[in-house]
Amino acid sequence: MKKEYKGLFHNIGIFTLANFTSRFLNFLILPLYTYYLSTEEYGTIDLVNTLIQLLFPVFSITIVDAVLRYSISDKESLDDCFGIGIRIIGIGCIPLVTGGIIVNYFIRNNVFVICFILIYIVQAFNSLFSAFAKAINKTKQMALITTVTSLAILSLNVLFVAFFKKGIIGYWISTILGNFIGIFLYVPLCRIDKHFQTLKNPVNKLLAKKMVTYSLPLIPNALFWWLNSSLDRWTLTLITSMSLVGLYSCANKLPSVLTTINTIFSQAWNLSLFQSRNDNERKVFFEETYQIYNEVMFCCTIGIIWLCKFAATFMFSKDFYQAWVYVPVLTFGVYINSLNSFLGSMFTAGNQTKIIFSTTLVGSIINLVLNFPLVFLCQGMGAAVATLISYDVVWIMRVYKIKCKFNIDINWKSTIIKKIILLCECIIVIMGTLSIVVSAFVISYCSIFCIKNLKLLIKTIKK
Repeated sequence: MKKEYKGLFHNIGIFTLANFTSRFLNFLILPLYTYYLSTEEYGTIDLVNTLIQLLFPVFSITIVDAVLRYSISDKESLDDCFGIGIRIIGIGCIPLVTGGIIVNYFIRNNVFVICFILIYIVQAFNSLFSAFAKAINKTKQMALITTVTSLAILSLNVLFVAFFKKGIIGYWISTILGNFIGIFLYVPLCRIDKHFQTLKNPVNKLLAKKMVTYSLPLIPNALFWWLNSSLDRWTLTLITSMSLVGLYSCANKLPSVLTTINTIFSQAWNLSLFQSRNDNERKVFFEETYQIYNEVMFCCTIGIIWLCKFAATFMFSKDFYQAWVYVPVLTFGVYINSLNSFLGSMFTAGNQTKIIFSTTLVGSIINLVLNFPLVFLCQGMGAAVATLISYDVVWIMRVYKIKCKFNIDINWKSTIIKKIILLCECIIVIMGTLSIVVSAFVISYCSIFCIKNLKLLIKTIKK
């Protein structure tokens, strides 16, 4: 197993470089956004971002996942995989532009529509190039490009939002220019231009059919994950106000620390799992890694919930401070969703994408049913609770399915105990009582965790 863990740690190091810098800088620049943008403007930006996340899997038919999967498993067809990805992303831009023209006829806002279309296009191609760079073992270059792209976007944001006072338009211009810089850098650093020659050749229809067959079931899965993670904002928009949407979106930035850890690990883990060939080794690798990963995420979760109110005092400016009350429940939800993501990786590696779709579908339906009544009764807190419950249902289903399909045993009792602890901590922190008890527990648990799991990790790697 040493080889698997060596590869996993190597991938984690690369994706940490690729993600941590950008996410950390995004986290640090939050006070600038909350100072120069109103709660309504911040809410509008977040809704536009979630709308792009909705359209991307539809217009791209999630071909980026297939490009990564088949470029790794079929090295002889690298150029064909890349060419198919380019063509499908390009074709997907046609209905996007057409829809933009139609929408602009009604809203009469050329700048908004043009910015929206350009943001989609640059992010779509950036995503494709990033996936292909991983497949051709250019992960270090990809990490550097991702870091430079993020630095460019943030620097441009300071220029356009803070210096030129361009507000939302300045934010969008920064996003477009920063992503374009990233796309350009893939040419000299990853020599991705060499693979464009495949566009002159006929399409490999057999490979295209395999890739589309693989990616199509991921479309509804992506849509339902979008529903689970974004429905709350749209429900708040319909029932409450754009100002509350801004507060809720701001509150999501603190749990994004946990999301960053999950993103870094998931990218490294999925790549390592795809590279693992032996099913028995994959099973043991999965069980041992899940145990350690669960402990790490739990430790981070209790820490963020414990410190959220204190962090909000200097992260959230002006009217945004009151958003801290949503952070505990949102962070709890991110913890469960991270476990769902980990469990889903096994279904993806085993070509069981239909299970990912079915479990996500059930979670989305529950979220849809609960969101409207809970938002009506409890506004922002209701939205957070509805999303949390839907994530938990998905976790229960995936634990059951993974036992049936792969005979993998997940220590669900331990996870349930962790959930009860987090529920109690959320209530105590929000109510503002027993802070000394919570502090003592968090410090004690984290200390025990570090000692216990460091030994477990060393023991596992030595096997």
